[in-house]
Amino acid sequence: MDWTHLTTVSDQLNAELLVQALRDENIEAVMNAGDTAGFLGVTPNPCRVMVVGDRWSEAIALLEEWERDEQPVATQDIPDGEIT
Repeated sequence: MDWTHLTTVSDQLNAELLVQALRDENIEAVMNAGDTAGFLGVTPNPCRVMVVGDRWSEAIALLEEWERDEQPVATQDIPDGEIT
């Protein structure tokens, strides 16, 4: 499987949100393992998000939509008043 760099995001939490959003659209995605530090917890450092090369154009379209959205991906479908 050939992985292609999609983008670099500000931190590991945002990378995980983006990877999950891509996977929700059936686009295989991962965080670059060298950018995380699992044994130390979540890293505040930038993380690279990689996608399978033949799905890059679909992934870039989703990324552009994701960046335009004002709400985090995780809260988009939660009705108002239900976020705690």
